[in-house]
Amino acid sequence: MKKPNTKLITRTAIMLALTIVFQALGRYTNLGPNSNFVVGPLVNACLLIATAAAGLWGGAIVSIVSPFGAIITGAALPIPFLPFVALGNLLLVVTFYYAVKSSKLKPYFKNEGKYIGILAGAILKFLFLYASVATFLSFYNVPSKLYNVMYFTFSWPQLVTAIVGGAIALVVIKALERNKIVKTE
Repeated sequence: MKKPNTKLITRTAIMLALTIVFQALGRYTNLGPNSNFVVGPLVNACLLIATAAAGLWGGAIVSIVSPFGAIITGAALPIPFLPFVALGNLLLVVTFYYAVKSSKLKPYFKNEGKYIGILAGAILKFLFLYASVATFLSFYNVPSKLYNVMYFTFSWPQLVTAIVGGAIALVVIKALERNKIVKTE
């Protein structure tokens, strides 16, 4: 049995805690009705940074647990929709991880794997969540106000917040690489 790596466990825990802090700040500060345009990029950045700093399993854990953090901090999200959010997050993380990993095999792709992973992951997350919310809302009877909020939140803003979160993550990952804290190249 492989011994657990304390450094990776710690990095995962830190990124999960930071994700939940950002979610709580979005709920308990007066960011207005469009708080998802502030919180979303920060959460997506945490997912990608966790993947760069703690590997696929670290990013996957933060991806899967973070929707429950949203519920704990008071997000108006039906509990049956949580697995869809977790899978959308997981699509972003897995796509980013494998794009970076495959770019390591090709020396002429130095940073392109990160960019491709973020863009492709953002598109996949958006498409999955948009299809999921449309399907979910057709099966579940939710109040009209929540229906409109969910339909909007899980449509094009997912693409925007994932790309902006990716840009934030690139800056942080670059700083972590420069200080030899993580190595993705």
